[in-house]
Amino acid sequence: MFPVLFAYGPFELRTLSLFMTLAFIVAAFIFWRKGREEHYGEGEFFDGFILASLMGFVAGRIGFIVLNYDRFGMSILKWIDVFLFPGVNGLLALAVASLYLYRFAQQNKWDIFEVMDFWVLSLVGGLTLTYIGLFFDGTAVGSPTSLPVGIVFSGLVEPHHPAQLYAAAFFLILGIYLNRVEYRYRTFEWYRAGKKTAQTGFLVSVSLIAISFFYFVLSWLKPPVFAVAGIDIDRILALVGFIVGIFLLYMRSGRSLAKRKVQIQPTPEVPPQNS
Repeated sequence: MFPVLFAYGPFELRTLSLFMTLAFIVAAFIFWRKGREEHYGEGEFFDGFILASLMGFVAGRIGFIVLNYDRFGMSILKWIDVFLFPGVNGLLALAVASLYLYRFAQQNKWDIFEVMDFWVLSLVGGLTLTYIGLFFDGTAVGSPTSLPVGIVFSGLVEPHHPAQLYAAAFFLILGIYLNRVEYRYRTFEWYRAGKKTAQTGFLVSVSLIAISFFYFVLSWLKPPVFAVAGIDIDRILALVGFIVGIFLLYMRSGRSLAKRKVQIQPTPEVPPQNS
């Protein structure tokens, strides 16, 4: 692959760093544009994105260093040098950033799920570029395979699944779908549940379901990120995300899990007929 795009003396511009920068710019632009379309205060709205991204990056970076401590050791320079030693735990970064933005929207009394819909649109766009960068960097590869799709990555001997390309293609398709359905889901009768208007939150619910299902399938084609005592935690997290997504979609459709009381109407008495 092409882990280093440009090198001059001690300076190196890594391909992954470039693509992650582009991913951030694209995600920021999508989020800003959606907020502007819905007349949110541009300054405060964009501040939420920046702060959420920063919190997610710090958490993801710490998680990556902990999981790859043998590469970083106690070198603080390696911890903070994201260009020569790139790497962020994506799952932890996304979880922390999403929770922070949720709280930020709540504190500003915004439509929380509308903001989260915008957030997921921006994430999908950014993740498409991020996974392309991971492919060129030769990291986050899949499991060894003898199938024709296998690629021999730098530093490896046998072909491996290009899991990064699978993910990039998935997020590209998901992004196309979300953008097409964004202005149409309010007309879906099954989602409106018989109501005149549909609630926000459709995009984030559908994305959570789709992404969780995809990562569950992908977990069979790549080594686990989290594993405890031989148990693949990635699959458990994917199943939990899938269930949460279905529950969220059900609740945002305006339905309720509360049991409806069924009233049994008394059977009217039929007067006896004279023979």
